[in-house]
Amino acid sequence: MAEPRSQQDAGMKFLLDECISHAFVQRLAARGYPDSVHPINLGLRTADDHVLVRRALEQDRTIITANADDFRNLLMRQPIHAGLIALPNVQREQSWRLIEVALAFLELRLSPSDFMVNRVLEVSASEGIRPYLLPETDRP
Repeated sequence: MAEPRSQQDAGMKFLLDECISHAFVQRLAARGYPDSVHPINLGLRTADDHVLVRRALEQDRTIITANADDFRNLLMRQPIHAGLIALPNVQREQSWRLIEVALAFLELRLSPSDFMVNRVLEVSASEGIRPYLLPETDRP
């Protein structure tokens, strides 16, 4: 099991989509990310994705979901957001393992929360991690 993050890295805040187990809030806290929430914790069970995006924007939270298409479309319209971790639709424990892979990737960054600004991490067991900007920045 990975070591919990230090207090200096406590800036990462996560909002788990409803398709992700709410039990992962406790696992994230044990991993050093105590400011993680699930729609159930927020009284937003069955809320539409745009409501969750608005809450994530208001609270500067990175969204973790297995329903990436909808969230990508919503975040693409935002000039700035705290990022999206996109998982495939897999069984619960596989989802947790992929979240741990994403966290390990982020923890290698000097400032994980800064790295995630306007970024998506696509996480896959077969293809690894693919980070990209959303919306894409203008390129020459």
